[in-house]
Amino acid sequence: MTSQPALPRSLPSRWVNLVLVVVLSLLAAVAIVPGYLNGQWPWTTTPQVAQIDQLRSLQTEGLALPGWRQTVTERIDINRQTWTLAEYQAASPAVQGTPVQQFALLLHPQPWHSNQPQLEWIDLAGAQNWQVEGRRRLQAGAVNARFFRAWGDRQSFAVVQWYALPGGGHPSPSHWFWANQWSQLTRRTLTPWVAVSLLLPMEPLGAIADYQPTATDLTDLIQQQLEATALQ
Repeated sequence: MTSQPALPRSLPSRWVNLVLVVVLSLLAAVAIVPGYLNGQWPWTTTPQVAQIDQLRSLQTEGLALPGWRQTVTERIDINRQTWTLAEYQAASPAVQGTPVQQFALLLHPQPWHSNQPQLEWIDLAGAQNWQVEGRRRLQAGAVNARFFRAWGDRQSFAVVQWYALPGGGHPSPSHWFWANQWSQLTRRTLTPWVAVSLLLPMEPLGAIADYQPTATDLTDLIQQQLEATALQ
């Protein structure tokens, strides 16, 4: 009787653990070796945000947007956090069929190296006494954002919210967390962030889908300008 060839068996768990150790060691070497060659040990310095000065300027001056005129810029405090409120009007005459010719932008740039994003959206919604409906996701270039309709005592808005990071954006702090871990490991720097809340005025009974094209275009524009100025 011909014997059957033996089937390969799965790797013992000790080999799996060894592979994980090797991979982690290689990743650590990527971060350590450049500093060693320069005569600087990575653990002797605390990682910092290289763009902290740009973030502070953003909080004071607001964000310039091509094609839009900034009419108001002021700092407001919401639950011990400082936001920059800016209002914009279209710089060119109204285009037929475009529902938005003005909008507001709330920015909360990272205040200091040690500050982390903490779901600032909750404080903002509470301060405005918003009622929210129609929650969905909006994809604009490299940004994955929250998109919903909010209304208070006087005004209804189509709202877009995300954390702007170098190379993209996402509304969840966990997205920043993993980007920050990788930045520390490979470059010994912290990943900067800006909490962004875009408010498009809309009719009380308007359909939020009518505002999605404009919201997408503005989200992409805002992210590009943030990366070119405060997050570069």
